[in-house]
Amino acid sequence: MIRLDPAVPDAADRVRNTAAAIDPTARVKDVEDTERDAAFSSVRTGVLVGSTLTMLLVAASLLVTTLEQLRDRKRLLSSLVAFGTRRSTLALSVLWQTAVPIALGLALAVAGGLGLGVVLLRTGGQRVQDWWVFLPVLGIGTALIALVTLLSMPALWRLMRADGLRTE
Repeated sequence: MIRLDPAVPDAADRVRNTAAAIDPTARVKDVEDTERDAAFSSVRTGVLVGSTLTMLLVAASLLVTTLEQLRDRKRLLSSLVAFGTRRSTLALSVLWQTAVPIALGLALAVAGGLGLGVVLLRTGGQRVQDWWVFLPVLGIGTALIALVTLLSMPALWRLMRADGLRTE
């Protein structure tokens, strides 16, 4: 309502009548104050912290794996650069190697989490009020993709030097 006290008798009807007088095609919705349960808020915070820690572990594992793969491919990377492959092309390949697994994992986690959340809410006789609650987790995952890529770039540049073609 538009700042009318709901305790006033017929307040909703007065708002609807006023809106209809101004614009007959206008839609009026009843807006009510909602209170969040403290337990619900703590569960929501706990899920966000837990998912962030899990994604940090995945990102650390992905960084170690990426660095090991780059180290194992030192000679190949140097050969590619020697034959004229642009460094930016190789850098983009590293981005894709980190982005695809995390993006697929995030998509599965979001779909599964939203599905489980809907089932749990319906079991409790509630309805979904906020469909966009997964956006912070998605943002954290995207930031971790960028972080892993940035942290692996110095190793990639170092391994693409010509001295990688030398044999011992």
